[in-house]
Amino acid sequence: MDVFFTGILVTLIVMWVLGVRGILIGRLAAVMKRHITLTSSLFWTAFAVFLAFFIIDFDYFDRIHDIDDAVNAAVESLDAGINPYEEDVIPRFEGRWSPDVQWTEGPYNYMPLDLYVYYGLHSVFGVLGSPLWFVVTNLMFSFAAFVLLRGLITRDWVVYAPVAGIVMLFYAFDNASLTMFLIVLSMYAYRRLSWHPAVLAILVMALATMTKVFAVIPFAVLVIYELDFGARAGNWRRPVEAAGAAAAGGVVALALMAPFGVRAVLDAAVFFHASEEMREGTSAGGTVLGELMAGSESYAVVSVVVLVFSLVIGLRLMSLSDRILLAIVAFMLVAVKSSLAIPIVGGVFLMLRLKELHDERPSQADSEASGTPTGVQEHERQQQRA
Repeated sequence: MDVFFTGILVTLIVMWVLGVRGILIGRLAAVMKRHITLTSSLFWTAFAVFLAFFIIDFDYFDRIHDIDDAVNAAVESLDAGINPYEEDVIPRFEGRWSPDVQWTEGPYNYMPLDLYVYYGLHSVFGVLGSPLWFVVTNLMFSFAAFVLLRGLITRDWVVYAPVAGIVMLFYAFDNASLTMFLIVLSMYAYRRLSWHPAVLAILVMALATMTKVFAVIPFAVLVIYELDFGARAGNWRRPVEAAGAAAAGGVVALALMAPFGVRAVLDAAVFFHASEEMREGTSAGGTVLGELMAGSESYAVVSVVVLVFSLVIGLRLMSLSDRILLAIVAFMLVAVKSSLAIPIVGGVFLMLRLKELHDERPSQADSEASGTPTGVQEHERQQQRA
């Protein structure tokens, strides 16, 4: 089992539970605020140390990642007129990274928008050489994502900046930075724009699914959430708009896949991630279910059941962030591979949920006086919006 990945999962769950119970928002936040100088000093020191390590041992970070090699090879293949979804031209680790890691080759395992974007940016930053152009590009995406996210959670820069910096460096060799940017942009549209925010959010989230396939989790939950609350409020315009936006996103997805062959893209970038057999010759395992049911024929069925169950249980939750967090936790339990790209989605929605809980706290007294739980108040706000 991947101890680091499992540790992130446990931390995500614990922080979520403590946040909902008010402990993380109340006591811990109060302690950090009282000792803001010490807290910020610790975070800035951690960032400075990580940055120094990142710069001094840059080659080490390059060696332990293969995504930069994969994206670079896909870009060069596309430039040479080769379809990277049909040909085995992408280098990747055979098994998990180790000092004597062996390499194998296969098709490109990321969705077409990812390839289009990095292909375009390679023409701009490619002069920097590989992997530097890829790192610079990812830092740009993650920087934009954290600027937008800060606009949603309005945290103090003195603590937020070093934490964001650490995460940016951690994902500097991972194209999850692009996916994170699109997911945060979707939520920014949903919470800050006044002109058809749900429609725009769904369309942007659909684009996120065209970079990394796991973005389909927040996409599906967002669409279901809009359908659910629109139906509850008796205002059918909201679910109709959501369904229309989802359909439009599907059309865009087909248009993006068509030049490479829809079936070729699905095999290389979707079904590949759902099959241990197709992942033979590359890394797999590490998740809880992945280790318990490795090699079992019922693994895929159990995974689907767990994910569907999380979506059904999510219908009882009033907060969109809670629903997405539940689905992401379920996905992290059953994923074929313990990819460190997945937790970034959970991290984003955990921060958004903690912000919601922080905003609800001033109204706790009014809520208790009226006998109306804050979760119901959130539902009432959704009905008003519908």
